[in-house]
Formats: sequence, structure tokens, C-alpha cells
Amino acid sequence: MNDARAPDLEGLRRAFSYPQSAQGAISDLGQKIRTEIGEKGALSFAEFMARSLYHPELGYYSRPDTATVSKNGDFMTSVSVGPVFGKLLALRIERLWQANGAPAEFSIFEIGAHDGSLARDILSGLSEELRKVTRYQIIEPLKKQRDHLRKKLAADVRVLAAAPKSPTPFGVLVANELIDALPLPLYLFSNGAWHEATVTWEDGFEWSTRPTSFSLPGDYPEGYVTEGRPDLNGLLSPLLNCFQRGLLIFVDYGLDEPSLYHPSRTAGTLRCYRNHSTKLHPFDHPGEQDLTADVNFSALEEVARTLGLSVIPAMSQSRYLTHCAKEWLLSSDPPDAHELRQFQTLIHPSQFGNRFYVMEMMQGEVAPGFP
Repeated sequence: MNDARAPDLEGLRRAFSYPQSAQGAISDLGQKIRTEIGEKGALSFAEFMARSLYHPELGYYSRPDTATVSKNGDFMTSVSVGPVFGKLLALRIERLWQANGAPAEFSIFEIGAHDGSLARDILSGLSEELRKVTRYQIIEPLKKQRDHLRKKLAADVRVLAAAPKSPTPFGVLVANELIDALPLPLYLFSNGAWHEATVTWEDGFEWSTRPTSFSLPGDYPEGYVTEGRPDLNGLLSPLLNCFQRGLLIFVDYGLDEPSLYHPSRTAGTLRCYRNHSTKLHPFDHPGEQDLTADVNFSALEEVARTLGLSVIPAMSQSRYLTHCAKEWLLSSDPPDAHELRQFQTLIHPSQFGNRFYVMEMMQGEVAPGFP
């Protein structure tokens, strides 16, 4: 039974316990969000996260000249380990192409391409035969990022503002660390009821709440904080127009739903990255730090099946890339020492291997050619 008492916000304060920056230290985007709250009232956390990451001028992902993904940036990805990650995905794509009769027209789409490095690495890893029939296209909604990618990749890649209106016959879509950055709601369990977390302004950004229909079965402790689902249907639905038949590959870190919503996970998984530190508050530096949360792979699979896709359950990146690399490792032209070190980093359990997972989805009648 729900308790009618007002929620205690201490759970939100505990979940994000790192102190906020000193009063007055606010980014340009933070000032805009403050003004919006003053005019419209409190924002949901999903709205705050969307502004922080995807504001067209000042959002975190609207800064193409800032090296956010690198040893000298805010965080590392599999792509920033080196070109071997893209090479292994190219081998996976090659196997798909061959298993489906090596068609004379083939499309590769990428969404969440960051600086375009993965596109270059995949194209470099394709065989000459496949490269000749491949059209590589990046889907990038942010104009500043599109302009940057077009300049950097020139004629090798076509950069689109949205998924195409007319599907190509056959292809593959790649999304590396995209879903973890989708805006999502935050929820607090307090005084016997669930509440949606919102963001308001007093002397700085502050937590507040509003009623919600969100609920989880089971018993949860007072002050429990967790994330809801992002708009997965809104992400996947337009992508189904990329091709009539094909494969979608999603690489990300995450959990299944029972693990994500375990009662012992009292602070959820939302975190911030800036200068390789996570000791940050989500209200700090809007537009200048990354906000990210573990992917709910159960939800991703459920939405994909609802849209008519066939789903291969998520497997660890270590297992997936080892399958991709099998023939390469045993070939007459095996990896050199530098490539082998990259491969070991990508599959090592304490680095990328067991933290990241890969989920493949098939649209239409497709021979997966894997593993």
C-alpha cells in the first residue's frame, strides 16, 4: 500500500553523494537550463539529461572539436583502444555478407559514431571485394557533429541527419556505446511509494519529485533509487527503415533486468565521466560531462521482439570478439604484437571483456553466419 506522506529526498542525495561544485560555478548550458526551469517549472531528470547531452549548441555531444573519448579525454571506449575493435567487427560483417550470398549491393549504417574512428577502422578491415560494394552511412542528428564528420571522413562515408526514408535491400547497422547515453527517468522509493525524480532550482540545481505510475514488484528499501527505461522504441523503430533485411549490432555495458533492479542495488547505475573521474554530481557542468547508465538488456530484447526482430541474446564482448577473431588468429597473416595487445585489452575480464556485451538483432530472413 502506498504511503501518502511526502517522499524523503535523502535517498537521491545518498545515490549521488559527491558534493556539487561551489555556488556560482555553472556552465553556459546550466544557465539556460536554469532559465527554462524558471519559466516552465521543474524538469524530469530525463529532460535534464537530454539537455545536458544533446543540446544542439552546448550539449556534451555537440562539441566535435573536444576529444572526449581518449586517454586525454573523459573516458575510453573499445574504439579508442585501437583499430583492432573495428577490424574484428569488419570480420563479423564479412561473414554476414558471405553467408547471405555476397550480394552486389551492401549497406553499413552506424549511429553514435562519435569522431568517426570506428567507421574508418571498419572500412579498413573489409576485404577489397566487400569494400567495393559497400556504402557506409552514419546517422547523426546533431548538425555540428554532422559537419565535423563530413569534413573528417570526406567521400568515404555519407552522413545523414536521420534514418533513410527508402530502405536498401541488405545491410548491417552498428551502434557502439549508444544506448547507455539515452536520456532516462530516475525513480525514488520513499515512504511506501514510488516517485519520479525531477530537477528544480533554488540556490542551485536541486532534487524534487512528482507522482508516477512506475512500479517494481517486490520489496525495496527506503531511499532506493533506480533508472527507468529510455525510449528504446523511439530509437529502434526508425532504424528498421535502413534496410529490408539485415543485422543490427549493439555493443554496450549493461545488465539484465533482475540484476538492474535487485533490491541491493540501492543507488542505480547512473554516473558521470569527466577527465576519467566518476567522482562527480550529475548536476555539475551540464554539457561538459558525460551522463551514462547501464543498458537494460532485458528491455532492449523485449522492445526488439515487439518490433518483429529476431534477437540473439547478449553475450560478453570477450566471447563475441573471440568468435570474430578466430580465423584471423589462426590465419597465415596473424596479428602482430601491437594488434595482439589491443585484442587482449578488448577481451580481458578486468578491462572491456566482461563489462561490455553485444546483442545482435535480425530483420527479415537473414543467415547470421555466426558464431
